[in-house]
Amino acid sequence: MRTSLNEIKAIDDHVLKLAPPDDALLFEAKLIINPALHEQIVLHKQTLSMVKQYGRNNLKTEIEAVHQKLFSQVEHQSFRQKIMRLFGKR
Repeated sequence: MRTSLNEIKAIDDHVLKLAPPDDALLFEAKLIINPALHEQIVLHKQTLSMVKQYGRNNLKTEIEAVHQKLFSQVEHQSFRQKIMRLFGKR
């Protein structure tokens, strides 16, 4: 089954609760009439979850790269010392 961009937008607005009240009510009615729409919602939620996790993993990778650069390269030694003084044992 081919889903149109309008249907994807309606599902996305429903899942993210971005639809205006009248559109939300119409979508709820469509959900009652069309049981296959429920499956599309489940798949859409799974897709959003995977995209979110992918973004988190990329952010962690970027943060780790910056950490390695700041705490291993000689030219960042003064910054590293300042950080260590801020968070060192008191």
